[in-house]
Amino acid sequence: MASSISESIQNIVSIGFNFTRSDYKTVVLLSSVYGIMAGARSSLTSDILCFVWIWLYLLQFCTANQVFSGDEDAMNKPYRPIPAGLISVRNTWILRWTLVPICSALSWYLDVTLAGLSLTVSFILYNELGFHAYFYSKNILNAIGIVSWNVGAAQILHKDNLSPHMRIATFLSIMLIFTTIHAQDFRDEAGDRKLGRITFPVVFPVWSRRITSALLLAWTLGLTTMWRLNYLLAISFVVLGSYTAVRILTDKSEAASKVSLRLYMLWLSIAQILPFTLNEVSQVAY
Repeated sequence: MASSISESIQNIVSIGFNFTRSDYKTVVLLSSVYGIMAGARSSLTSDILCFVWIWLYLLQFCTANQVFSGDEDAMNKPYRPIPAGLISVRNTWILRWTLVPICSALSWYLDVTLAGLSLTVSFILYNELGFHAYFYSKNILNAIGIVSWNVGAAQILHKDNLSPHMRIATFLSIMLIFTTIHAQDFRDEAGDRKLGRITFPVVFPVWSRRITSALLLAWTLGLTTMWRLNYLLAISFVVLGSYTAVRILTDKSEAASKVSLRLYMLWLSIAQILPFTLNEVSQVAY
């Protein structure tokens, strides 16, 4: 009896972990860092609740997304629960919709109802309604989703003690992600072309790299100037942004694009928390 219960718990943990495995660094880690940086020190209880909130919404997204990607995952990510045979498509669908009221109730309890609602709606648009198939709508929904996670995490951790730069930081994050998040599509360009997806690199294979590189450089220099960074941080940020932009422009192999994506995600996470490195509102160059 005890052995059976233990095995069931292990299976549940394994299913949950493998649904979200490929997104821990890009969602859980980055949103947690953003939340921590957005205000004064939080309590351990708030930290735990924040992690649970981020992860449950990530699980909601991943179950919604992977219901439709079983064949592709069988080739590229066989560890995921559906191709690995850990859970059926039907049960994944049930889990996906069961998570909606659970996540909504948790958002209400933590007083982040708007952030939670924003995530749930964006998941439906992205997955069930197929808006992920077009790069312009995909970019918008990525921006809404990531910023909703970030803002929700910040509010859970800090309540009314948020950074004075929170509003402008949120606006800039939306624009940053909307204009550059397609950098993640370069690694999947060949596969997306075969599957008929309308991504920026597929539609504009040459100009997409040029435009993305130019945008990264423009954002890097613009944010460095706007936030009046100290010399060490400014030089580090400019070097990272410039190097990432050059890699995206010149190194076009799939393996190289995966490395460029990691650099881009590092650049994006730093770009979003730059305003929280300042102590005084007067330091900002509006």
